[in-house]
Amino acid sequence: MAKKNLNLDEVMAYIEKLPFTQFKSVVEHYSNTQDSDFSDTLNKLTVSNFEQRLESLEVNSSCPTCSSHDIVKNGRKNNIQQFKCKECNRRFTRFTDTILEKTRWHWDIWIKVLEMTINSYSIHDMINVLTKDYGCKGINYKTVWLWRMKLIHTLAEMPMPKLTGVVQVDETFIRESQKGSRKLKSTIGNSVERKARYGRQPSQYGVMGAEFATVVTAIDNRGYCVCKVASLGKLSPELFFDLFDQHFDNIAYLCSDANSVYEDYCQLRNTPHYVRPSNFLKIIGNYGYIIQATEEFEKKTNKKVLEHLYYEGITDKITNRGEILFDTFNDIKYQNGLSLARVNELHNEIKQYIYRDMTNVSTKHLQDYIGFFTYIRNWRTTNGHYPTSQNDAENIFIEILKTKKNLTSTEVRQKELSLPKPSSRYMEVLKEETEKARNAIDNPYFKFNEEDGVLSFNKREYLLDLPKTRLYAIAKECRIPRYKKLAHWSLVSVILKQDNIQDILYQQLAKDRNKLIDEEDLEVMRSSGYVL
Repeated sequence: MAKKNLNLDEVMAYIEKLPFTQFKSVVEHYSNTQDSDFSDTLNKLTVSNFEQRLESLEVNSSCPTCSSHDIVKNGRKNNIQQFKCKECNRRFTRFTDTILEKTRWHWDIWIKVLEMTINSYSIHDMINVLTKDYGCKGINYKTVWLWRMKLIHTLAEMPMPKLTGVVQVDETFIRESQKGSRKLKSTIGNSVERKARYGRQPSQYGVMGAEFATVVTAIDNRGYCVCKVASLGKLSPELFFDLFDQHFDNIAYLCSDANSVYEDYCQLRNTPHYVRPSNFLKIIGNYGYIIQATEEFEKKTNKKVLEHLYYEGITDKITNRGEILFDTFNDIKYQNGLSLARVNELHNEIKQYIYRDMTNVSTKHLQDYIGFFTYIRNWRTTNGHYPTSQNDAENIFIEILKTKKNLTSTEVRQKELSLPKPSSRYMEVLKEETEKARNAIDNPYFKFNEEDGVLSFNKREYLLDLPKTRLYAIAKECRIPRYKKLAHWSLVSVILKQDNIQDILYQQLAKDRNKLIDEEDLEVMRSSGYVL
């Protein structure tokens, strides 16, 4: 078949329809064959394309310093139109204070990088795509990593939503990491050497110490969530209030585990608090509850078990609303869907994103990754699907430009870990109490968790929170006479005077646990071939 010869108009019409990357290839091919340099022209086209788009989006249509609209053009520099504000004399461009400042990449390439970031491409895969499909010759690992980090940070800085209605809240914990750092610093004491971790290595003192970053997550019944890295180690009531109060709006019920931080918040804000201990299923199972009850008599037995435990204050409950009858409590619970299912699912997604999709991240950048995860998940709630396509990426990129968020490469490189962490005195007490507990229950793997009520290691507070049946069992074991006639406070005072009070307390803690060995230690055992 004879080849068709195109006339000039047909060639021009064809070129006009080409994506920028293909047009760039055509220009570079012509440049090479004609021994000419059109790089400056291509740069002008890139800048012009961006300026037109930013103008249509009304980015920097007013002064970025004083917001005045009394601005005038002030010549061009490096092919970029300059503006001057008549009010404050600030000189700026369409790119000022945006993520595009000092950029030399075309719009299409930015969209592709954002699309790959959203879809969790590895840096090496991103380099391959940019080199082979977009002609980004000579681009290196560090450049792409910084580029991706700027996008992640920008989306992490987007405003998080207001949560309303029934809100579930809980912490999850990410092991402290100094990935990419040349000088490792210990988080549990200056006298302790922080060695590089190869393979699975469990922490020494668990999630209550500074070996874990505490990520607090909250999600409402619409599916919107707020996730923030709060601290290294324990979460304090003051820190929770500072981070999350601004995101709570007209909460009907706050659902959480037995961590006292959330009870303190609900009392302060006079909010109904649904509390479900993390060992809920273990407790009801120990008292004869049948998990998969099918027969009518089994269901009646289950109801009696739950009712008994409810009035004893052992299982889930609603606090901060006075005394509630069991049947009324059940109606409220099921009508409002009070549980921790949503927040537990959210934790699984966070762990998968950090450990699998991102193959672990440095703790100093953790808030950026958690904030990015939160933005993408809330985008899914709003739009009904996760953003994956080029069109989704372009819509998100436009949102980035309108909010004018930016992070310089220098700021990324110089970022330091700046999370609150336990004091040296607290860490000393944690170490001492951990050793005492391990000896008391003969378990070298014991570690405190957030529900143990040991934020201050106050023995009286811990005993006062125990139901009367547990206190009576302790009193009986200690042979305390006429213990049932003593007031609650008096009974606790008598128990505290026992010589073996330390062992008593830690044996009670052990009874509450779903597992006496943390999952991180179990994973190490499995990987080493230990038979459990």
